[in-house]
Amino acid sequence: MYSQSVKTAPGPDKLSFGAVRLLWKWDKERIVDLAKATIRTGRHPAVWKRPSGVVICKPGKDDYTKLKAYSTISLLSCMGKVVERVGVELLSEEAEWSGILGDVQFGNRKGRSAIDVAAIMVDRPHAAWTDSNITGVGLIHIKAAFPSVAKGRLVNRMRAKHIDGDLIRWTESFLSERTVEMIIEGNGMTRHSVEAWVPHGSPVSPILCAIYTSGLITWVKEYESAKGLSFVDDLGWVATGTNVNQVVTKLEECTSKRIEWASRRGLQFDTAQTEAALFTRRRGHKKHLQLKLTAKIRVGDGFQ
Repeated sequence: MYSQSVKTAPGPDKLSFGAVRLLWKWDKERIVDLAKATIRTGRHPAVWKRPSGVVICKPGKDDYTKLKAYSTISLLSCMGKVVERVGVELLSEEAEWSGILGDVQFGNRKGRSAIDVAAIMVDRPHAAWTDSNITGVGLIHIKAAFPSVAKGRLVNRMRAKHIDGDLIRWTESFLSERTVEMIIEGNGMTRHSVEAWVPHGSPVSPILCAIYTSGLITWVKEYESAKGLSFVDDLGWVATGTNVNQVVTKLEECTSKRIEWASRRGLQFDTAQTEAALFTRRRGHKKHLQLKLTAKIRVGDGFQ
């Protein structure tokens, strides 16, 4: 709870982190017992599953009649977030123990931060250069990754990997019977139910998304054409070859396989925002001496 800012807006219960910290000072055993009971009974209280979505204006937009000029922030119960932090720690430990997460999955894992992803991405081209090869990388983002997580498939995968039963029941409860209330210019809309989604803003959402998409990394790993990397809902793959055409072929093959896998599981990639880069060693310090290689990679129905 002390990792959270006291300035964080509270959820519908209006209980801020400042109030939670005061309760911790007065009666910490009550919070500890509450967290233990929630996880071990496999029940996430309904009062913590009623967020409010506040619509706010994005600064600097020319036309506020367009939908893209607005964004939504999710206000969740602060006490619920404290318990969810406990759930994150336990789920992460179970995921490491069961081996459900691949070696190339980063984010929400100890010793596997964004800096580690960048270091690996830089190291692979350097290793390829020692063999006089070139390296290409493709980067793609899962569209609406959290809302696309199917509760049934997630729970089945956790059971197949023998995750602790109490944690599975708590996860299922956490994702069930959720409701949301939209607030526009201070006016609350009618609250309605939301099914089969992982909520934005929750501490537990990234690890659940990583568990859900872990099968993709395992599936692509079977193909030696490219090496994958994953950071929550952002994916990348690195291909090495002796020439540009060889690298492009490998990246296209890996891209098509990922799109195929995702389509069977209700996920979609944001192919329009796919980025590709080609790493080559600098040849000389003057521009006219530097090697210039260009190529296009087919991604879905378009090219990058």
